[in-house]
Amino acid sequence: MTGVCMGSMASLPRQTEGNLLNLPNRRSAIAVDSLTLARCAAETAVRMGRPILLVTAPEACARLGPAYLLAMMRQAGADGDIVAALIDCGPDAGYAMLALRVGWRDLHLTGSADTLDRVAAMAEAVGGTLHRSLPEAFDLSTGGPVDQRLERWLAESSGN
Repeated sequence: MTGVCMGSMASLPRQTEGNLLNLPNRRSAIAVDSLTLARCAAETAVRMGRPILLVTAPEACARLGPAYLLAMMRQAGADGDIVAALIDCGPDAGYAMLALRVGWRDLHLTGSADTLDRVAAMAEAVGGTLHRSLPEAFDLSTGGPVDQRLERWLAESSGN
């Protein structure tokens, strides 16, 4: 099927605990702004056996909230060995702390060095990681049929 991925995520392998970004496989980052796109990316990654990192869209944390985004990523399968997720909290340390409280373990925040150090210590205390830079991410929200673009991009990025 082209354009929109359809299928069950029930067969995704599960990761029990730990920092998903510290798995030995290099992950291709994919920016997503909806459950449909997150599921499509996860299904394609699992089918191709390519580890990915789902990154929340800019401003999504403030618009939708960390709890909603975590539930969305989990529904898409982001607790598996192949699919991991990172929340972009922008410049808001309050959202970053809330993200940690609701269960996010990989987050990105911008701000002063002092703020970043404090949030990084909080993240570390709960087994998480504050990522001070975002990986360059493939944006699924623009362009033609999602399946074809994503498969082509993952195949091309597999040499990285």
